[in-house]
Amino acid sequence: MTKKYREIRDPIHSFIQRSELEEKIIDLPVFQRLRGIKQLAMANLAYPGALHTRFEHSLGVMHIAGRLAERLVSDHEIRKLIRLAALLHDIGHGPFSHVSENILEKYYDASKVIPKSKDKIHELITANIIQNNSELASLLSKHDCDRIVGYLQGQRGESIVKDIISGPLDGDKQDYLLRDSYYCGVKYGIFDIDRLIGILRAHQYEHDRSLAVSRDGLYVIEQFVLAKYHMTTQVYRHKVRLISDMMITRALELGIEVDGLDFLKKLYCYDGTQAFIDNYLQWDDARLSSEILYSNREGYALDFFRRLQRRNLFKVVFSKSLREFTAHERDVLSTLSKLPNLRKKIESEITTYLKNDKQEIIDHNYVIVNVFSIKSVRVQSRNDEGSILILTDDQPRMFENESTLFRSINESENDAFIEVYAPIAFVDEVKKMQHRDKCKKEIHEIILDILKNNVNYEQMGD
Repeated sequence: MTKKYREIRDPIHSFIQRSELEEKIIDLPVFQRLRGIKQLAMANLAYPGALHTRFEHSLGVMHIAGRLAERLVSDHEIRKLIRLAALLHDIGHGPFSHVSENILEKYYDASKVIPKSKDKIHELITANIIQNNSELASLLSKHDCDRIVGYLQGQRGESIVKDIISGPLDGDKQDYLLRDSYYCGVKYGIFDIDRLIGILRAHQYEHDRSLAVSRDGLYVIEQFVLAKYHMTTQVYRHKVRLISDMMITRALELGIEVDGLDFLKKLYCYDGTQAFIDNYLQWDDARLSSEILYSNREGYALDFFRRLQRRNLFKVVFSKSLREFTAHERDVLSTLSKLPNLRKKIESEITTYLKNDKQEIIDHNYVIVNVFSIKSVRVQSRNDEGSILILTDDQPRMFENESTLFRSINESENDAFIEVYAPIAFVDEVKKMQHRDKCKKEIHEIILDILKNNVNYEQMGD
């Protein structure tokens, strides 16, 4: 007898089917929490429709991973677990999604948690939840939970299983490109998903199988990779997204380090205990915002969140490509996130300059230096997971070498920028441009002087 599948209406995939087991997991509080975590944090300040959440994204990833598994994996049990791994892949996300990732990386308890070189803290939390949550344990065996975690970490099963869940063409990327495009109201992330799924193949190599693309699918892969690149440049690196993310990050850092907010310490200082996880699963975007905004605790966190609530965002007072620095200076600036003392010194010196220039009292905590990069479209084609394989008549070849379009692109041509954000007010657009032109020169000189006079960068990271 054919198992009955329930259908969910979805604006991206039309209908998403879910099995009885999947339906029970979706209905668990541990999964329903994802309804309260927006996919793109506060990107809705630039794209008002970007209010979609990790909940519907997870359903979409399950749907795509299921379609891929149906085509490429014959074992029914493995197909079931692939769908479950895709469904649960984001269950460890914290408030404001990727913003929480950065805070968790900074404040986890290193005396109790020792991550391996490639482990990310939010991924350890995801694994902890799947393997130890009592709600999930009521529906999944320990063996299945361990296999799901193994699939998510790429440590179990054939390579093709990893490729479906976490590879350059995985279900996660396919869903977020289409979903983010739809809710942001842009066309940058559109690609032919049915054609893409149709041209994927299982490539046998010795005793393993991996995901590959038929030769006639080259052009849809070009479309997909360009969609990812354009979404990065136009949405994920939009200035309002960058500024709001950095403001949330700074608010949480100051809330922990200066305001002394215990609830933030408990939320972000991961120690591997069940008590941490139990508390962590009680938080989403709304609760974190409300706790900061309405708990009558004066401090930095409150002020930053009030500004975000009112869309009183910091302004870009300085922006420069790292290409305008020497190779050595670029190397240092590109690792600025690992050199907190150097970063603080740069922010402090810029604060002094802005005080004198604008005759305004500016706290150095309100000056934020942000260094970010946009990898070349050729590098983005393989992301961090490895190259896309194209099946030719003789042997598989790497996509970026097989594509005429991508072969002509210089892989080393990445874009990287250093920007400074501050709560500067401008009377009009003319004054704004005049001030920005002046800052471009003066702040550049400040950064160069600091880099020249502080040569022991390793100590600046202590």
